Amino acid sequence: MLAPLSWLKNYVSIKSDPEKLGLSLTEVGLGTEKILREKNDTIFELEITPNRPDLLSMLGIAREIAAVENTKIMPPEIRFSATKAKPAKILPLTIKTDAKINPRFTGIIIAGVSVKESPAWLKEKLEKIGQRSINNIVDITNFVMYELGNPIHAFDYDKISGHVMEVDTAKTGELFKSVDGIEYHLPEGAVIIRDKDKVIDLCGIKGGFNSGTFSDTKTIFIRVPVELPLLVRKASQHLSLRSDASSIFERGVNAGGTIQALERTVDLILDLAGGEVASELVDIKTQDFLPWKLTLRLERLEAILGIAIPEKEIISILDRLNLSPVLKNNVVTCSIPTYRNDLKIEEDLIEEVARIYGYNNFPKTLPNGQVPSQQIPYFKDYRLDEKVKHILTAAGFSEVYTYSLVSEKDLSDIGVDSEHVLRVDTPVSREYEYLRPNLKVNLLKALKLNKANYSSVNLFEIGKTYQGKNIGEAKELYHLAGITSSKSFYEVKGVLERLFAGMGISDDPSEYIEILDTGVYFELNYTNLLEKIKVLKKFQPLPKYPPIMEDLAFTVPETVLTGDVIEAIKKISELIVSVTLLDKYQTTRTFHIIYQDRQKNLTSEETGKIREKIQSVLKEKHQIELKA
Repeated sequence: MLAPLSWLKNYVSIKSDPEKLGLSLTEVGLGTEKILREKNDTIFELEITPNRPDLLSMLGIAREIAAVENTKIMPPEIRFSATKAKPAKILPLTIKTDAKINPRFTGIIIAGVSVKESPAWLKEKLEKIGQRSINNIVDITNFVMYELGNPIHAFDYDKISGHVMEVDTAKTGELFKSVDGIEYHLPEGAVIIRDKDKVIDLCGIKGGFNSGTFSDTKTIFIRVPVELPLLVRKASQHLSLRSDASSIFERGVNAGGTIQALERTVDLILDLAGGEVASELVDIKTQDFLPWKLTLRLERLEAILGIAIPEKEIISILDRLNLSPVLKNNVVTCSIPTYRNDLKIEEDLIEEVARIYGYNNFPKTLPNGQVPSQQIPYFKDYRLDEKVKHILTAAGFSEVYTYSLVSEKDLSDIGVDSEHVLRVDTPVSREYEYLRPNLKVNLLKALKLNKANYSSVNLFEIGKTYQGKNIGEAKELYHLAGITSSKSFYEVKGVLERLFAGMGISDDPSEYIEILDTGVYFELNYTNLLEKIKVLKKFQPLPKYPPIMEDLAFTVPETVLTGDVIEAIKKISELIVSVTLLDKYQTTRTFHIIYQDRQKNLTSEETGKIREKIQSVLKEKHQIELKA
């Protein structure tokens, strides 16, 4: 929302310089994105939250400035009175509407207007907020919308066939040509206005080309409506068509401000386009849109905010917000203007007092209460997940997230009977009918989708699975699963061993395996696995004395496993801290051995004795000979 300082000054006396004002507006909830300098003016670019449609107008922003700076608001002077107008002639117009789709229909006819170029001051104001000048009638309706916050539309009265306007809902695919010449096929339920022959308006979004005001227009019908937010938003989203008017209606327009907006529009049209009023005021509604009462208990305010704000300050803030506060027996009764649709409950008033008082004026305090001694239900330490993910990623796997819902065919493809799987009572489609009993269903589909584009696909997922066949025995379990198109069974086994070692688990991985295919796919019961993870590690300081390293080559029979050789060497002495296979060629296997004593420097004599023992033990147990 762009707000020129020169325009705002028409309604409020501003004390602060632009930078300070921008900071003050941000502090009370109007995010000041930018402050632009343009010629002899300053333009604020404000971020308006969805709950404050009143701030999509200059007068609304001026009201906030008046509340912040404790100054008076100066609304525009309106000379025309729609309720007191006595038209010299009354042109015929039949209006049919339905409060269910159009809560309020306000309008009036003006005859003898002259459609022409707008005066310089009007074009300048619109240009500063990024609006293109079209003609004086359209520019006036845009100006008043941005001034007061109520969208207005001007119809060419002579183009309304049969002089009939019927508010209705569109049929699926019904054709509508907007005022800018673009054709749309309307969705069912979009609110429209028809005349005797055609659609002339897409309510709340765009006017029709066939009833727009152009240079030959002489008589106009001015309409200031109240539209239902949901209906406007649905049509707008379906058509991918947004307008400044739809942005206001989607948030909730000021239902009590239609007559004021109409009077302001007529005032400017009579002044800038001439003509005369040619109908009585049209104001069709089934309820009165009046201010409502809302109470604020001072005790409640203090309990919620945690501070005691003086009564005088509270009343002053509410009065500056135009809420007409009356204090009696520690209860403030406010009259909420119709443009403040966001004020519905007592806490809303508390928030108003807090933001105008200034959150920065609240004392800094530490939270009260005790540190929880027990974990909350469903607590999960996601740091463990991250460690698992890092290990698998380092092993060449990529993480995926898949849906928890699967189809009956998905289950049958992996040999699972759907009768033993939890089913959703009201599935959105047959594709998402059952809760997955394992992660294999979707990982197989993910592999198939990616295999065509990549030579090697290695995927893993950590997610919930759902066990049981009825709600009484249902339970959720976390599973860890992986699938690969390139790694061998032994490589996957090595990945799992690395995973268990990295998590400090000494158990056999097979104890946690739910599914293991040599094609090659694995799935673990991650819930059980988490209980075994050792997060605490014993710190070992770096040794002060250097190690001695040597490589020994042995002739090893083919039937002897390398792991058995390594274990035999490690058991020979506590001074052997590491043994790894360095190389293998035919019957020769070379081992890299590290000796180290944490208490002193090792000598070559000491390591020599250990080497001799290695030779004798290996020869005796496995018929292994040291190569010369």
